[in-house]
Amino acid sequence: MLMLKSFDFTGIISSVCLKNVPHLLKVSLTGFDMSAQHLDFAKVFKSCPALELLLINFNFELDAEEGYQVPTRLPFDLKSVKRFYITDMRLIESSHELSHAFCLIRSFPCLEYLKIEVYSAKDDNRILESLELEHFSDMTLNYLRQVELKCYAGTPHEMQLIKLLLAKSPVLVKMLIDRRSGLLETRVNLFDEVSSFILASPKAEVVYID
Repeated sequence: MLMLKSFDFTGIISSVCLKNVPHLLKVSLTGFDMSAQHLDFAKVFKSCPALELLLINFNFELDAEEGYQVPTRLPFDLKSVKRFYITDMRLIESSHELSHAFCLIRSFPCLEYLKIEVYSAKDDNRILESLELEHFSDMTLNYLRQVELKCYAGTPHEMQLIKLLLAKSPVLVKMLIDRRSGLLETRVNLFDEVSSFILASPKAEVVYID
């Protein structure tokens, strides 16, 4: 596998262990149902020094035993990762997808492009609390230049996610928001609320896609 440059996997992600792949540039992972405590991204990526693009499809719910805590970051940084795509990420407390996503984001200090497809089933104050800025004092996305949020529905969870990313990205150039609803009222409300957020980057532009 020395010359492997791309790896596309569908199945139980916890069974993946990439070894001896010094030239691996792109990884795509689509998972099935599994428990959060069995998902060890450190094991998956510890031998991927050249990885530049990662796509994770959270096509499953990450349930866990009561009291389980997802690590806040990997035990190592992957400075090579520049692009990170996350699809079907559920912003619900019963799933640990959000925590795993930010564990990886914290471990990609040179990330330049982030694309997230979100899914919010219901309001949950615990998710809102977990996205408060005070929980991310150790995270600054110093190289992030573009963010794309797809399937945006205007829930408080999603607004807090936008607020967090804008506040933690000092060189951000553009944030694209692709909304589920094309209603003018929804767009105006979104614009008004985002306009009140603190932008770490003076050059950041928020663009709405209908």
